[in-house]
Amino acid sequence: MHRRLYAGLRTGLLVLGWVVRRRAVLSTTALLTAVALQVLPRYAENGHHLGFRLAVGILPAIPFLLCSAFAARVFHPAKLVARPEASAFDVPVGPSAVLAATGQTFFVFFLLGGPVRAVAADEGLWWLAAILAVLLTGQLAAFWRAALGRFGTRLTPDGIEFRDVFGSLFLPWQALATPRSARPRDAQQVTLHLAHPELVRRRGFRYSGPALLPAAGVDAQLLARAIHEYANDADLRSTIGSTAELDRFLAIPHITDHADRART
Repeated sequence: MHRRLYAGLRTGLLVLGWVVRRRAVLSTTALLTAVALQVLPRYAENGHHLGFRLAVGILPAIPFLLCSAFAARVFHPAKLVARPEASAFDVPVGPSAVLAATGQTFFVFFLLGGPVRAVAADEGLWWLAAILAVLLTGQLAAFWRAALGRFGTRLTPDGIEFRDVFGSLFLPWQALATPRSARPRDAQQVTLHLAHPELVRRRGFRYSGPALLPAAGVDAQLLARAIHEYANDADLRSTIGSTAELDRFLAIPHITDHADRART
């Protein structure tokens, strides 16, 4: 039984990896399919029935949204990605945002082609339909920006950067306390110990304080250990971004042991 669960989980992680690699193809396919599903009721015999419209409009979104929640929970690989051209270590791109954007594509097109269109048919409510259309389109654009853009945590020689669609956070290494600079709070977040919070720079909107760093798409303990490593050794910071330095960090015995345990 445990072997079957393990095999199923590994298969799921492989599928999630494919989603990340093919996210542009998936986004284009979802967009074209959503448009086709909104055209289909016009030619189907029972296309104007509410049940049919719900089936072709909402049901396709449900599995993607459920898989997005699953991916956010289980996809936390114990690795970082070297970016020599940017002198940075990035967290891997996560599939959760891609799946959420795909599900939202079907849902938003259903609303635009159904309820919003019905409101627009009333000449006295055209303005409400226009507002709803702009809000829904903006929401969908934000989801796809999160899916296709480079967001998340990045380690650089100057400090820690975090970006999402709503804003950004930058913490210079000098802002962190030593010797204990970071620890995993849970699977989703890393707690940072700040000695100089006044050095932290924030832009846009963030629902959490600078002492909490999201660990989406990466193992929280590995990220905390990497932050601890470079916060406590200033001489190593200039090598951040190189493949050789990433190999050295991942070869540290307790890092290797943790990565091996995370894969099993």
